[in-house]
Amino acid sequence: MSRSRRVETPAKAKQRNATVMSPSRTEPPANRLRVVVVGAGLGGLAAAIAISRTGLADVQVLDAASKLGELGAGIQVSPNCSRLLIRWGVDKYLDDNVVLPRYGRVIRWQNGEVLSQAPMMPQIQEKYGFPHWHVHRADLHEALRRKVEELKIPIKVNAKVVGADVDEASVTLHTGEKITCDFIIGSDGLRSTMREVVLQGAEAAPPFVTGDYAYRFTVPTDEMAGDPVLADCVKVPMAIGWWGPRMHVVGYKLRNETIFNVVAVFPDDGTMESTYKMEGEIQHLKELYAGWCPQVKALIERARPGTVTKWKLMDLPPLQRWHRGKLVLIGDACHPMLPEMAQGASQAVEDAAAMAQCLRHLSLRDVGPVFQQLRYARVTQIQKYAREQRGKNHMLDGPEQEARDAAMKDANAAARSAYAWNWAAEDGEPPRPWNEGLFGYDAEEEALRRIRKLGYSVEDE
Repeated sequence: MSRSRRVETPAKAKQRNATVMSPSRTEPPANRLRVVVVGAGLGGLAAAIAISRTGLADVQVLDAASKLGELGAGIQVSPNCSRLLIRWGVDKYLDDNVVLPRYGRVIRWQNGEVLSQAPMMPQIQEKYGFPHWHVHRADLHEALRRKVEELKIPIKVNAKVVGADVDEASVTLHTGEKITCDFIIGSDGLRSTMREVVLQGAEAAPPFVTGDYAYRFTVPTDEMAGDPVLADCVKVPMAIGWWGPRMHVVGYKLRNETIFNVVAVFPDDGTMESTYKMEGEIQHLKELYAGWCPQVKALIERARPGTVTKWKLMDLPPLQRWHRGKLVLIGDACHPMLPEMAQGASQAVEDAAAMAQCLRHLSLRDVGPVFQQLRYARVTQIQKYAREQRGKNHMLDGPEQEARDAAMKDANAAARSAYAWNWAAEDGEPPRPWNEGLFGYDAEEEALRRIRKLGYSVEDE
């Protein structure tokens, strides 16, 4: 695919709690940087790729697992992320595993009434220059891993990092082995050890429960095509959301349209286990959605024992600090996303792109503060809207829900697909519609623009 034209950057929310040093030298160091990435999830592998592509660093990835792999099922990759993956050459390893959704449809929980159907592909690509994908998380992880392998970036498994020295830039493994480098990227997820290093003592901010759980499972699309209740769900690829009081269900096709990914979000009734992930109980799932429309009940009927997982949805309060010394956090380690905006993976990849530009153009002492200043307002705004969207999805039946449904059925409102927010203004620009601020964003170009604006010298490429 061809590279897109330069796109206007989204508006900037007020930046908080990031102190930046005075601009200093931007020449690359005489010797190649040694960068250690802690965590080989989507964000960690993306960071390894982006940093390696600068040509200025040798990168090593460490992961605690004995074997690389990614849990979960479907994720959505919006144009702000796909543009980077295509630019980096990751898309060639996805083969036919991406699905291009034609519509986004919202359905009322009780009677199956369609509240909104907004176009997605190819209109999204025509407007923003890059596609919107539905992809299995494991397939995207494998594509990133293969790109890492192509770039000859070493990945060390069975390497649980238990501590770090942020002054000398070193990490200590559970075996006692010490690995010294020039800079550390903490991409070790929601239960991050590196976050504990950054947020010392009283500053520590542990993840908290949101009160919601999610059941996840997949259904073969050929089974659905032969079911008169479910056939309409798989006629064309689309993202479908069934919204109801305190609960919702999302479904879309994956893996060359061969399976249908289902996520059912429901509130904790006080009896849920404390485990982060566990095997799901189909009978409980059936009871939860017993009063829902025929499509939802038919999907649940096709869930198979041993294939359903149950996840506790966790969140993290906004952190005042993402960096300390020569350690910077990215992705879920510093800004986990609730699933309602489908931006968790995309924002981790954006982080990776911005981090690479910081390492390329800034002195090491400035990387952490500038990176946080580049990314903080954007990701906290997306986090905020994800929490608000959770409320929109889960409205109790009543006047507020009726007003929401009426607005969504209006043709103009449907085009917004329920995301009616504006992106906050920056530099005297007027606010812009949400999708423009989200999808039309190029994290690499925006990082370079902001670095220049802060007074650093950046050569045109």
